[in-house]
Amino acid sequence: MSGARNSGAAGAAPPVDTWQALARLEAAVERLAIAADRPRPVAEGVPKAQVQAIADRLDETIARLRNALGEDL
Repeated sequence: MSGARNSGAAGAAPPVDTWQALARLEAAVERLAIAADRPRPVAEGVPKAQVQAIADRLDETIARLRNALGEDL
């Protein structure tokens, strides 16, 4: 998110490019969720514990991003 800078005062709304970056991130996460729900042959399977660990880290990353951008997102 190189274009996403917030030089405003604390509590100010993020600039438009930040909102666009957030929208792209959320769209990418949605595509990942859809892909994860597709059935796969057993040979391609990844252990459920590993998938859950990745999902948990992704959820934490999204939560930190939302916190950094403001609670109104």
